[in-house]
Order: sequence, then structure tokens, then C-alpha cells
Amino acid sequence: MRMKRYNLSFLVVVFFLKVGYSLSQTTPTILIAYYSQSGNTKAMGEAVEKGALTVDGIQVRLKCIQEVTEEHLLLADAIILGSPVYNGNMSPKMMEFVNSWPFEGRPLKDKIGAVFVTGGGFSIGEEAVMFSLIRSMLIHGMVIVGGYDLEAAFGASAITGEGDFAGKSVDPLFLQKAEGLGRRVAELMLR
Repeated sequence: MRMKRYNLSFLVVVFFLKVGYSLSQTTPTILIAYYSQSGNTKAMGEAVEKGALTVDGIQVRLKCIQEVTEEHLLLADAIILGSPVYNGNMSPKMMEFVNSWPFEGRPLKDKIGAVFVTGGGFSIGEEAVMFSLIRSMLIHGMVIVGGYDLEAAFGASAITGEGDFAGKSVDPLFLQKAEGLGRRVAELMLR
């Protein structure tokens, strides 16, 4: 009798491994990792989270990059990165974070990737930073997803310090694009 129980348990474990289920995690997980000094990029990350949570059956982890562990990266099915623009580049802290990702064996390969950014003004480098983040994800073999709308084709971005957008919190227009990005990533994870 003991041998039969052992064989049955073994077969159940093999079945779950063969069909691709993880015994420790079955709910698809999105990791939203951001760096924010002023709070604007954090606000965009919260909007991405809000959009993702409109889709049932998704777990979302919103974390500043200082809190993200290698385990968070490995367990996530999708990783959405957020960075402010620093002199036309991603923030140095974000670059350091991305450069610390595990690479040997490409453990992030085939995970969904997406990005959002904040910049102080028009034409200050939002798209350049988006592409820099996207290139980093592509090196790891990730599958990149853009935003929900044509105006957010590369991800979501916000202007936070020029014209009508100066001196106040992130404009609802940009938060809406961030929500759309989160919703799109979550919907694609369930397909």
C-alpha cells in the first residue's frame, strides 16, 4: 500500500511539471518595479497596478527597485519597469538594477516585459528611455508589450514639469495611459 501511495504522489508531481504548472505559484504574477525620487514615477506605477488589477486572476507586486529580489524577478510572469528620465537616459539606479539581473541560462526569457517613464519636459528623452529599457529586456529574451492605445505604443509616459503639467501631480491623461498598460499586460498574460 505504501508503494502505491508513493507512486501516485510521484505521478501527480510529474503531471504538474509536464503540463507546466508550478506547485508553489499558479496565479500569473506581474512585477511592477520602479525607481522614483520625486514620487511621479511611483504614481505612474500605482496606475499601472490599478489597470492590471482590473483583470481577474492576476497577482500584482508593486515594488521600488530597492525592494526587488532575484526571486521576485524569477517568479514573475511579467515585469514592468518604470524610470524617470535622467539626462536623456534611464536613472543610474535603474541601470544598476537592470545590470544586476540574472543572465546565465537566460532565466527571464519569454517573460512579458513593458515599460513606463516620467520626464520633466517635452522632448526630454521619454522615448529614448523607453527604448533603452526595452533593449535591456530584449537582451534577456523577454517579449515586449506596448501600451493599450496608439498614443502609448511603446509603453506609458508622463510629462511632469513643463507647461500645463508643471508643479502638480501626474496629470490624469498620463495615469490613464499607465492604467491601460497594466490592463493590457494582464490581459495578455491570461491568453
